[in-house]
Amino acid sequence: MGTLLRACIVVVFLLVRVPSVCAQTGAGTLKVSGQVSAAVAVSVEESGAVSDGALVSIEEAQGATVAVSISGSGPQAARVRIPLRVRSNVGYSLRAPFLSADAPTARLSIDEVRATGKFVRAGAVESAKRPPASPAAFLTVGNEAPPVVILSGPAVSKAGTLSSPGNALEVVLSVEIGPRAGAAPWSARLTVSAAPSR
Repeated sequence: MGTLLRACIVVVFLLVRVPSVCAQTGAGTLKVSGQVSAAVAVSVEESGAVSDGALVSIEEAQGATVAVSISGSGPQAARVRIPLRVRSNVGYSLRAPFLSADAPTARLSIDEVRATGKFVRAGAVESAKRPPASPAAFLTVGNEAPPVVILSGPAVSKAGTLSSPGNALEVVLSVEIGPRAGAAPWSARLTVSAAPSR
């Protein structure tokens, strides 16, 4: 009788242990891998452009392009400051082709680059490259000339989306367009586009 009791206890013990052993042997490590798509965007700050001697109209298209229409007249040069916001999770470049039937050239410069918040990657401001070497110098662009790179750098945003606060660089683009002969009216279009750097 004692032997039978002991045999029953062993059987019950084995029945209880088997499921736990199976659960342990079936356990493993799940490894998930993937790649985040490159995302680069440029937009205009809510305050908009500031102009001296010109009329300015700004359009944003699909997050990657800002089109700036500028017109004026008179004997004085027109100056426009455009506050842009740049967001990216990869290296980026900003290009700015200039089109005008009236104004032969424009002078461009990046006056300021600063972080907008804590979600901007460390070193994004210091690593931003603006040609020419001197930040105060102007880059002269001609009508229908190949697009010039006005700013480039490494990834900007370490969190958020393409519209989140605090994860962008604020870039102030300065544009100067000289007067036409006889102070005649003129109009021009500058298109700032953002793309992953090559």
